[in-house]
Amino acid sequence: MKRLMFLVLFLFSPLIWAENVQVTIDVKGMTCPLCVSSVNQALRKTDGVIKAKASLKTQQAEVIVPEGFNTDELLKSVDKTGYKGSINKVVKQS
Repeated sequence: MKRLMFLVLFLFSPLIWAENVQVTIDVKGMTCPLCVSSVNQALRKTDGVIKAKASLKTQQAEVIVPEGFNTDELLKSVDKTGYKGSINKVVKQS
């Protein structure tokens, strides 16, 4: 039974894999490492976010989410921290 289950998962799992996308968000108002930490924490707590990393130097956050993810949820998370976010670009990952 275990072999059959493994075989089914092995054969059909590529059909259900979704591609991920990288969303770049411009974040206005970050001035210190605590700002970056707040944005990172808010984004990482957002349901569906796979990975998030904000940068003080670039004033941006790079977020990995599944394809089809509603990016408005990311902007809402940034807005809740008191900073203003806007989508810069969305790129499929290969």
